[in-house]
Amino acid sequence: MTSSIELDRFYSEEVEFPPRLLASHIDTAEREVHILLAGMRSLLRPNIDPSIEYGIVQTGSSYEGLKVKGDMELDFMIVLSHSEFKFIPITSDYSGYCKINAEQQKPQFQMHTAKYWASLSPFHSFEKDFTSNGYLIPSKIYQWFQSLADRAVNKNKSKFVTKFVGNLPARTLILNIWPDVEICVDLVPAIYIGRDLFVVAKPLKTSPDPDLWRLSFSVFEKNILSRLPSSSCHLKALKILKYLREHDTRLEETSQFASGLCSYHLKTASLHLLEQRPYTQEGLHEHLHQLMDFLIECMQRRELNHFFMGNPSSLARDAQVPSSITHREFRLNLFSDKFVNESTLSQARERLVRIKRSLPAIIQQHYEPGAYSCNIF
Repeated sequence: MTSSIELDRFYSEEVEFPPRLLASHIDTAEREVHILLAGMRSLLRPNIDPSIEYGIVQTGSSYEGLKVKGDMELDFMIVLSHSEFKFIPITSDYSGYCKINAEQQKPQFQMHTAKYWASLSPFHSFEKDFTSNGYLIPSKIYQWFQSLADRAVNKNKSKFVTKFVGNLPARTLILNIWPDVEICVDLVPAIYIGRDLFVVAKPLKTSPDPDLWRLSFSVFEKNILSRLPSSSCHLKALKILKYLREHDTRLEETSQFASGLCSYHLKTASLHLLEQRPYTQEGLHEHLHQLMDFLIECMQRRELNHFFMGNPSSLARDAQVPSSITHREFRLNLFSDKFVNESTLSQARERLVRIKRSLPAIIQQHYEPGAYSCNIF
């Protein structure tokens, strides 16, 4: 059995991303992104293109205290607006998604400028380029954002070698800061809809509706996790399991625990546990095993409910999540067939069971990079 002391050592030596290095990478990435966004703003068509807000919304593990050793990845929501249009969220039939109505509200002093640009670009307007039937279309926004970012990065005089990769919903900026070190920055176009809620340009693959935007709860998640006391083992346990998942293909190449689940599943499970057992004094060993047991049970039941959608918990209330979101009728199962294949989930569960049962051997293998070829049964 792996003790809390041994897990603490594993956490310190193998799991935790060096804080000073993380801070340095974050500073570099934020500076470069601000330069890029300034270049993108210089290319905007007045009164046609959306405006790019000056503040970026930092999301993801690096800002939640959940970054583990591995690829250096950052997530930024790039907030868009338009001076002539009000973006109004409209409830859809799909939990976790909404439509965005673009309602025109053109000030009189902008009429002359708008007519001037319309005369130069008679075939282009905000409505023609970005909406359909009055709704903002995420794929159109993303394609425009991608093209604008590509043009701006080519004009950028950055001292780093930069390039873009990736597709919907994020455009990933690659910064080569050293010969063998890259920072990957996901830039996600987003719309602010009020009360710390955003929607991002990620359509629902299983829906034929092209005008669905996905709700983002990143700000609420960051607020909850940042309130955890330093003595709590919740974050450490989650980061250890996150590390084991992200690096599991080293031990088992076809691991569905690594490829079938994502870090958001682990974070959601951890938030549910935090709600059930807040700020307990149990050790790291107990926290980690509770988290693995809970996740295994959820996979067995094929039910892991979204932490905010349809969950009127005290944590959600303290984070000031709107009650319209936490109403029980909006419950969203992240392990439903709509999101995760049944066979994939079954294989992921079996792999996590083996990891839990053989945790000391698994941890030892992560200390020995040359031993990543065998499976643990």
